[in-house]
Amino acid sequence: MQTIRVVLVDDHRLFRDGLKKLLELEPDVEVIGEAKDGEEAVRVVADKKPDVVLLDINMPKGDGVQVIRQVKNDSLPVRFLAITAYDDEESLFALSSAGVHGYLLKESGYSELLSALRSVARGEPYVDPKVAGKLLIAFHEDNDEPLCNLTPKEKETFYWLSQGLKNEEIAQKMVVSEKTVKNHVTRILRKLGLRDRTQAAIMAWRLGLVQRGRQKDGRA
Repeated sequence: MQTIRVVLVDDHRLFRDGLKKLLELEPDVEVIGEAKDGEEAVRVVADKKPDVVLLDINMPKGDGVQVIRQVKNDSLPVRFLAITAYDDEESLFALSSAGVHGYLLKESGYSELLSALRSVARGEPYVDPKVAGKLLIAFHEDNDEPLCNLTPKEKETFYWLSQGLKNEEIAQKMVVSEKTVKNHVTRILRKLGLRDRTQAAIMAWRLGLVQRGRQKDGRA
């Protein structure tokens, strides 16, 4: 069993302490560092080189978006799971643009946290189901290239790929057969010129669909 090496970043010590105690109970998770603000986070990540960084968005001395961008500028092979109380479109788009790999609300349960952490560690993007609808609405409204070549069902399949769901799980979400989902995935890869479902998931997560949906309804 491969251990997931984690750094916790949050300006509330009580939250970090509680999360650390829970994660230390998991045989495949090791908390190797902590940080209370953005500046410290960048230093700790550079020093510890974790597999996954669990971080808040709003922090002193550099928010979560700034931390992600700085670490990526330093070319460190680290994945980021944002754990936040904010589910607004602006936060979603800012994190997506920065290159976050997962997005989880603080109101979620511990089992959801573990699912998100393990998905991100495997290289699979994760979006909290409670905010998935906002992304999905914007996704269906998108008519720009290259998405205009996808059918509505292919777009929906493409979206669920962004959460790292398997074909069986996507079939349950869409209430179709697993074979139908497999056919959708095959056509999506061909139409978008992608090599595999991992590339498709990353593309779906980083297209900026939330912002485009916001612009179309006239909001800033």
